[in-house]
Amino acid sequence: MGLLAKVVERVSDHPVLFIFCRSLLENDFRAIRAMIRRDLRVGQGLRTLDLGCGPGAFADLFDGDDYVGADLNARYIDHARRHRKGTFLVSDARSVDLPDGRFDQVLIFGLLHHLSDLDARAVLAEARRLLVPGGRILVIEDIPAISKLNLIGHLIHNIENGEYIRPPDEYRKLYSENVSIAREEVLQSGICDYYAAVLVK
Repeated sequence: MGLLAKVVERVSDHPVLFIFCRSLLENDFRAIRAMIRRDLRVGQGLRTLDLGCGPGAFADLFDGDDYVGADLNARYIDHARRHRKGTFLVSDARSVDLPDGRFDQVLIFGLLHHLSDLDARAVLAEARRLLVPGGRILVIEDIPAISKLNLIGHLIHNIENGEYIRPPDEYRKLYSENVSIAREEVLQSGICDYYAAVLVK
């Protein structure tokens, strides 16, 4: 592992540094936050699961809701519990210890590009299990940098631990195995390009 990759790994494991660096590179997540506000019902008292919530960067959008964040990284969850509102669980996204139909909506941001197709399918199946009938999932995932001139975006993808960054067609194929795709788009957030899809159970 190169020096730069080691630095990225260290930063990624420290919640405060991770939030600072991601916010810097992605213009404080403005595009992502706008999409969440548009495609999920926020502040309406609904039951929301943020699957792979990291340090809870989007928890504030769901103030007043029954919000649950789940992440495998205990350091992220500890940080979220101390600094964010909501309930936070240390949990594998493939198997969350909560009952069927517990949530009205699920957010999955930047999780699946770390997972093989097999594990990504397990996460999507778990999100579907946890949703009420007619519930929706907003999935926002990294795709290969679109512009060849986006040198920093290409560099970040080469050194971060997202081993399964897929083009939109591959995500679309994975999603359509479990749920219906109601809406989709490609967007840019700072230096990062994403494929976003609203999935309906």
